[in-house]
Amino acid sequence: MRMAMWHGCVGAALAVAMAAGALAGDAPPEPRTYGWRGNWTGRFPDAQPPIEWGRIAKGVVAGMACQAARPAEGAPRSGQPVRDGLLRDWLIVGPFPMPDSVKAFAQEQIAGEAALAPAEGEKVGELAWKRLELPKKPDYEYWGTPHLEQLDLGKALGYKPSTAVYAHTYLHCERAGTVAMVVDHTYGLKAWVNGEAVYGNPTRAMALGNVVGISRYKQNLTHGRSPKFQFAVRKGWNRFLLKATGGPPKSWQSIQVIARLLDPEPVPYEEKNIVWKTMLPERTNACPVVVGDRIFTPAEPDELLCLDKATGKILWRRFNSLYDTVPEAERAANPIFKEKIQPLAEARGRTTDYEKGLELRRAINGLLATVDKKRFTLRWDGHLASHFGIVGFTTTPVSDGKHVYAFFGHGVVACYDLEGNRKWIRRLEARKIVYSCSPALIAGRLVCIFEGMHALDAATGAVAWSHPKVGSMASLIPLRVNGVDAVTTRGGAIFRAADGAPLWKNPHTKDGDGGWGAAAVVDGVFYTAFHGIGDLIVADLSKATGEAWQVQTRYFEIKCNHRRPNGQWLDRSSPASPLVHEGIYYGIDEYGVLYALDLKTGKTLYSHETGFDELHHYNAIGVAASPMLAGKHIYVMDNQGSCLVFEPGPTFKQVALNRIETVVQRHWPIPPQEIVANGPPVADGKRLYIRGEQHLYCIGEK
Repeated sequence: MRMAMWHGCVGAALAVAMAAGALAGDAPPEPRTYGWRGNWTGRFPDAQPPIEWGRIAKGVVAGMACQAARPAEGAPRSGQPVRDGLLRDWLIVGPFPMPDSVKAFAQEQIAGEAALAPAEGEKVGELAWKRLELPKKPDYEYWGTPHLEQLDLGKALGYKPSTAVYAHTYLHCERAGTVAMVVDHTYGLKAWVNGEAVYGNPTRAMALGNVVGISRYKQNLTHGRSPKFQFAVRKGWNRFLLKATGGPPKSWQSIQVIARLLDPEPVPYEEKNIVWKTMLPERTNACPVVVGDRIFTPAEPDELLCLDKATGKILWRRFNSLYDTVPEAERAANPIFKEKIQPLAEARGRTTDYEKGLELRRAINGLLATVDKKRFTLRWDGHLASHFGIVGFTTTPVSDGKHVYAFFGHGVVACYDLEGNRKWIRRLEARKIVYSCSPALIAGRLVCIFEGMHALDAATGAVAWSHPKVGSMASLIPLRVNGVDAVTTRGGAIFRAADGAPLWKNPHTKDGDGGWGAAAVVDGVFYTAFHGIGDLIVADLSKATGEAWQVQTRYFEIKCNHRRPNGQWLDRSSPASPLVHEGIYYGIDEYGVLYALDLKTGKTLYSHETGFDELHHYNAIGVAASPMLAGKHIYVMDNQGSCLVFEPGPTFKQVALNRIETVVQRHWPIPPQEIVANGPPVADGKRLYIRGEQHLYCIGEK
């Protein structure tokens, strides 16, 4: 089953009772509510945010290129651009025997090794320098792989224990300065830049190894660090040399180097229309929610934060851990809570140091286990655990304008007023933790998925009704049809909000359909993607009445290329929710291909390759954010901060292409670009709010 990681990706907005007046003339509509994609449709027709903005890095790495071929003296820039901090073009030679790869690490295997400036084919004894290029593969070959791009020198040259191999590239820099490199290596590694030794370690140093390691750290509340070193480069051409070793026979049987360049702080940027950006404690896939003059956003694994909309200042942050659900009376009766855990929880709230916060969380969890191990130990779905670094627990909060409600994937649900005063908190129980999705708020019910569907009384948190066998891989959607308040899953299982009575089940979807994108209900019509991006189911709910709704459905096939160049099937899945505007459906697949379909004729109007350079791997999907309409334009984003703005209509008309490329000071050899917009932007008046891995960005004209 494909990974359902983006249903948690979910602002002033329209009323959630979007169908009430148009369909049945119900009056008055329920109070304005805010949630996933603003009002659960992704449409902000009255907004007028900017169409152009940017935050472009101008550090030393910007404009850098590398090549295996030796350049002529004073030659201009050439070779491959250094993208994502990765050097792709090398000359390699080896292996050379060593008596002991640790004790002989400082010895030269090639005389004058620091001064090497090789050319392809040059001989070193019986061996010759040969080219090794890391090719840029199609996106669909990266999606799902747990492996990091690496120099596998043992494979390329033939692995032998107690040997050394060399790898060399020429770097061209547009400007002089200092850069950093983060590395993992399976055994010894030494690095030189322009003949100067800048790093050396005779043994294995590998903190990450592969991208599943990200989930391992997030799950265990730890944060290992790979080696990181800095060095100076000059303007023009530079020589970069690595020597990697294979360990003794019983050591790790490979010679692999995983390395990324990045600009150290402070990184200079060229900015346009960035009003403010705020550093947040951790990442989330959730959308921000705008309520009046405040913005609410979660942070992994259990925080809810409130920010001032005008300035981005954090007004308050609240924790929603298993400890926070323990009743006050129980805490008072057990000295472990009062004397040991409470001081740690208070320190957790004060610290802004990331790793100190992890340490405090681990200590709290350890003490909870001494109180009741079964009660306070989370039981994981193994598939979720391997993806936890990107899936996480946080979901888009919802608000009725007076309170904000937050649901977290470990089963904790909480209600706060806008000042941060907790009204109630509770824990839902489940046999094991699985994927979480954003809740729905309607008619005094907060509906959550946690091993079943559960409706809580919004005023008290008490469970009003449950359906133990109902699940959803995507955000729940509230709706009102002919005076009936209801909630629907992505697949189209609709339940009455008041008592949980089942009203309709979409006959076209089946159990096990691994769709990710939440449905949309617009003007009384239900839309959901099916079989990835290739199919669309449309159900007219406008005449539905009674205890068992009779609903007319339509089925559309979207024309898209489901084949790889070799003819094999390509699963064009989409985590994105439908955007419907003026009779046209807009969708985007995980590889950045945009589709438009005429809902009257069923004709696919166009498919457009956005050209995004998104990030794909086992814990990253390149395009996860749903299309969003703001005013007269539609916005689509990839996970590398690029946003394409285009006009609605039967033909594609690009208006702007924007990019936020904030450099993250990575501790692992992964791309340094901040992951931006796993959830879609939220529009509010003349501003746009975009959630990144580390920051919340406010976009507006300055």
